[in-house]
Amino acid sequence: MKRAIVWLAWLLAAVPAWSIDVNPSKNTHPNIIDQTPRRHWSLFSFRFGDPKRIEKANQVNVRNLEARLQVDRNPFSLAMLHDRLDSATIRLTFQVFNKGKRTYSLTFPNAQRYDFVLRDAANQPLYVWSADKEFLPVEGMSMLDPGDYLTFTDVLPIQDLDRPLSPGIYRIEMTLAGYPGVTAATNLTVVP
Repeated sequence: MKRAIVWLAWLLAAVPAWSIDVNPSKNTHPNIIDQTPRRHWSLFSFRFGDPKRIEKANQVNVRNLEARLQVDRNPFSLAMLHDRLDSATIRLTFQVFNKGKRTYSLTFPNAQRYDFVLRDAANQPLYVWSADKEFLPVEGMSMLDPGDYLTFTDVLPIQDLDRPLSPGIYRIEMTLAGYPGVTAATNLTVVP
């Protein structure tokens, strides 16, 4: 037993100690103007402090995100426009599912979270939701756990279109802001 204690004491004495003298009466703050850059070793720098490793950990694998778009009033009847007194709108529900095994941190550079476009049969845009909007320059973040989903609901105002709808098939595409790979699209059938 005495041998183990002696050996432990010798081991602790033989290992050089790295420490910083922290005393409020001394100037322990480094002079950053005169200081030449030095390499500092830290127990945690290999695992947690590497910027490339942090960036890799925060990357979102868009293949694990599944987007769905549901359109109410499909098919849409043009006769309804003349029969209704209120404004005619089509409700859109956009959901983003995390089908992966890890939590994703979705970051947004401003207050915009999604965008959608209505296209005609020739694939020309008739309405772009974000075209006439300004977004606050406030960064945002949404956490998306495995098996969880985000839901966004908005309306497509028929009266705000550049040209009136005619019978035919249109395409609505909705995209998560800042993540162009997270898109859902569906057809909208317009009948007389």
